[in-house]
Amino acid sequence: MKRLFLIILLFSFIDSYAKDFHKTEEMINSILNESNTESAVKNGELKKNDTANEEVPSSEQKEINKTEPDKNEQNDEKEIKNTALSGKDEILLKTGIQLFESRMYDHSLSRFNDIIKNHPSSRFIDSARMYTGKIYIRKYDYENAIKQFDAVNEKSGEYPASLFYKGEALRLKGEIVTAIETYQKVSSTFPENELADDSILITGKLYLKNRKGYQALESALKIVRYYKNSETIDDAYYLIARIYERDPILKDNEMSRKFYRSFLKKADSGQKHFADSPLKNIVKKDLDHLEKRYFRLEH
Repeated sequence: MKRLFLIILLFSFIDSYAKDFHKTEEMINSILNESNTESAVKNGELKKNDTANEEVPSSEQKEINKTEPDKNEQNDEKEIKNTALSGKDEILLKTGIQLFESRMYDHSLSRFNDIIKNHPSSRFIDSARMYTGKIYIRKYDYENAIKQFDAVNEKSGEYPASLFYKGEALRLKGEIVTAIETYQKVSSTFPENELADDSILITGKLYLKNRKGYQALESALKIVRYYKNSETIDDAYYLIARIYERDPILKDNEMSRKFYRSFLKKADSGQKHFADSPLKNIVKKDLDHLEKRYFRLEH
C-alpha cells in the first residue's frame, strides 16, 4: 500500500513537472516568435506590446506594473548631499558620503558610526547603516555588513536596498541558499523597486552556477515577461542562451544559438538596452564559438 502511494505521488510529480515545462517551452517559443515579428524600431525605442489580453497569475499580477525608473528622479543619496545642513548628524552623514566616494573607508566609517552610536533618533540613521554595511562589504567583513543591513527599519525607504545588499553579503560569504531567499524577498515584496529585476537576475545566475537550470530559466523569463523595459533585459536574453548552452539537463545548442542571434538582431536594429549593451561583443564571441564547435557542417 505504501509502495502504491509512492508510485502515485511520483507520477503526480512527473505530470506536474511536465505541465510546467510545457508552459515554459511555450513562453520560450513566444519570445522567439516575438523577436522575429517585431516591427521596425524608430529612434532606438521599442513599440509598446499589447498586454491587455495576457493572462497573468494572480500572485504575480503586481509585477506587471513595474516601470523603468524616472531618469530625472533623484535618489536618496543625492537628496541628502544637496540638502542644506541643519544639524551635526547631517554634517556627519554628508562628510561620510564624501569620504566614501573618495574611498577613504575608515574615515567614512567613523562618521557613520558616530551617527549610529550618538544620534540613535536621527532621521539619517538608516542611511548611515546602509553606508556602513557597504563599507564592511568592501572590507570583506560580511558578518558586520549583514548586521547593519538587518538593523535597517522595515518602514524605512532604505529597507528594500538593505535586503538586496544583505543578499550581496550572503552571496560573497558563500551562503548561496540564504542569499537566493533574500534576493527573492526583494523581488516578491518590492516588485516595483529598481533593485527587483537585479535581484531576479542574480538569482538566475546563481541557479545556473549551481546547475539548477530550470530555476535559472524561470528567473530569466520573469525579467523578459515583466521587466522588458529594464536595463537587465539584455542580461536576461544572454542568461537564457547560456542556460541552454551549459545546463546539463536543459542543454540545447540550437535553442542557445537562437537566443544569441535574437540578442544580436535586437542590437543591430537599435533596440533599447541591446544596441549599447556591454554584452554585445561577448555574445558575438560566444555565438561564434558555439557555431564552430557544434554547427561546423553548416559552414
